Amino acid sequence: MTTRHSIRLAAGSGPTFGVDDLACAAATHLGFWADEGLDVSWTPVHGGVAAMKAVLDGKVDASYGGLGPVLKFRCEGQPVRIVVSMARGLAQNLVVQERFASTDQLRGASWALDGFGALSHHMARLVVKALGIAEDEIRWEAVGPPPERIARLLEDSIDVSLIRVEEAMALTLDPSNSLTTLLGFSDLKKLVPVQPHGVLATTEAYEASNPEGLEKLAAGMIRASRALHEDYDAFRKTYDHHVTVKVPDEHIKTIWQQERDSGGFAINGELSQSHWRDEMASFADLNPELRTLARDEVIAGQFVQAALKRLGTVPGVRYAGILVCLPNRLAA
Repeated sequence: MTTRHSIRLAAGSGPTFGVDDLACAAATHLGFWADEGLDVSWTPVHGGVAAMKAVLDGKVDASYGGLGPVLKFRCEGQPVRIVVSMARGLAQNLVVQERFASTDQLRGASWALDGFGALSHHMARLVVKALGIAEDEIRWEAVGPPPERIARLLEDSIDVSLIRVEEAMALTLDPSNSLTTLLGFSDLKKLVPVQPHGVLATTEAYEASNPEGLEKLAAGMIRASRALHEDYDAFRKTYDHHVTVKVPDEHIKTIWQQERDSGGFAINGELSQSHWRDEMASFADLNPELRTLARDEVIAGQFVQAALKRLGTVPGVRYAGILVCLPNRLAA
């Protein structure tokens, strides 16, 4: 009989799921973690920083959150490590008040974030940098998770925010508000090709004491990501159960197609050398005050490696003629 394992997981996305973190929802809802012999319990928290703190405080065993907080905590000497990626980028739009007709007008704008250091802040800083705008030319406001940011946009007490694609679609399709999408999914992919994304992370102590459970965690995530990539019905089943935002059916299909075609799902657990070289270089460029971090310090690649040995790797994905999702190559 296979030994069952239990893992307490902090959800940095809070109580809701979007396309960016749908693989976590699918791993539970479609039964992949259960099939692996893993029982996962969720503790919602606000943002990746809070999720990582919950791990360090011993309130949970592992966390889902943006890669940025994990890298920062590690740079500061905390014993945290990444187990598996649950995406390869973000499925978001830049939503603004309709008075903002061009990106040049963003100087001086108020910009809503989950929190400082969170995934929304990390991506926002990269967008601003790519647009040639200084960070001190933006009025950053830590507002909270998507529902709070959307409420502030609707009451026009905030100018701009990065919003999940499905939420952005619902907002801009609603004629009762004056919000518009200034930069869509494809625009942001071109502007910021190396995007931060969600990862599952834990401590070195938990890594050493629970290797079998973490291999199951990685395997379930990979299986969930592949199901979402390969099967629209699996995506739709998970979306309908976990995503509360209502958009027309054809728009949901478009969201899936964009995410699939761009290689957004981490079909091989995405701990590859090339991907993390680019991610860590981008993070270092954005945070020059932090020490240089070696990849092997923060990547616990053995769990994805073990999962792929059992599950096999799948071919990469081409987007705009470029191979964007490679079979995982963990070795240096």
